[in-house]
Amino acid sequence: MTMTREHWLGYLMGALDENEHASVEQQIAEDPRAADEIEHLRTHLNLMSDGLDEAAPPVGLATRTCALLESPGLFAEILDPSIPEHENAPTLREKQPFEAIAGGNPSFTMMDMMVAIGACVAAVAIFFPALASSRMLATRLQCENNLRQVGFALQEFATGNAEKRYPAVASAGPLSVAGAFAPRLLNDGYLKHPEVVRCAESLQNLSQPQQLPTVEQLLNAPESDVERLQQGLATVYNYNLGNLRDGELQAPLMKGRSSYPVASDTVIVQDGQIAPQGHEDGRFNILFDDGHVEFISLEDLPSSMKHYFLNDKGQVAAGVDEDDAVIANGIAHPF
Repeated sequence: MTMTREHWLGYLMGALDENEHASVEQQIAEDPRAADEIEHLRTHLNLMSDGLDEAAPPVGLATRTCALLESPGLFAEILDPSIPEHENAPTLREKQPFEAIAGGNPSFTMMDMMVAIGACVAAVAIFFPALASSRMLATRLQCENNLRQVGFALQEFATGNAEKRYPAVASAGPLSVAGAFAPRLLNDGYLKHPEVVRCAESLQNLSQPQQLPTVEQLLNAPESDVERLQQGLATVYNYNLGNLRDGELQAPLMKGRSSYPVASDTVIVQDGQIAPQGHEDGRFNILFDDGHVEFISLEDLPSSMKHYFLNDKGQVAAGVDEDDAVIANGIAHPF
């Protein structure tokens, strides 16, 4: 059975049956990357649960409630709206405005009403920003999780070849765009779900995201249709274009470097300006060669690291040497 992120969450929350629980524990024992991912999810769940204390019910509440339910006669006089037959019995008086919400006291004024409305407005002002912040956090975590899965697939691809290289961007032809790594990983079985190669935030900002083309579609399409199909790669994660060596385009090497970028959220370069796409706060995730992901802003990046999106010549193109990394938008070409 293939264990998904939903199984991992169910494992952490104790919601799996015995067979699924055993399968997840086996996966943890056999796959260190899965164990790291589950521990990462556990950390976020612990953060979300901080401050959520359970309140115990009042002592004897259940006993008192059952006693009242067994003696309905106690409520007969209260529930019976009929006028008493005894001539000396008190008569019902007409209810006053606001009496129902004022506990029988008719002195509930317009000022009291304004205070109540103000309290409601304040509660709304507190609640909705918190709700929006929670939604942004959930979307960011999903985007980060997607990028981590792409990182696992890229590392698996690299370990499967003798030179330990990530997927290469072709120098020409239908696969000569940065985003071609996505259909290649899906075609070769390193990824199972196409939605993983896109950030969840980017998808929410698109009314109708274009369908991700397959390797077969790109290779077999007429030349007039290739560019249209490549547009379906515009929203996949940015990817490393590789570098030049003796004039030849080389795929990036996997060396476990902590400051060498391999992929990132969608970031484009317009008129020399770096423009992150998707996240409302302007920040973005970057996947590095050693497998870790950072959520950062351009302001947090040293000036040298901003060249992640431009090569040493200031161009969105392949790096000029092995250490010159350029992670480019899905439809960017290496030349």
